[in-house]
Amino acid sequence: MTNHIVRKFDSHLDSIREAVNGQSDLRTNQKLYRKLYKYYKDQGVIFSGDSDYDYETLLDCLYEDVV
Repeated sequence: MTNHIVRKFDSHLDSIREAVNGQSDLRTNQKLYRKLYKYYKDQGVIFSGDSDYDYETLLDCLYEDVV
């Protein structure tokens, strides 16, 4: 999965890494956030519906795949 997400979101890797490192919030770019959320949901990640918890879950997934 790691190589796939790197290829798929190549133009956004700087923003993703900044978010994973706590330097920015992906939710400020709703288009990118929704695409990443959908990507991981399609990969089988279960989101709770709580926006803060879901954001942390997404960051955990990104940390595993990108960093």
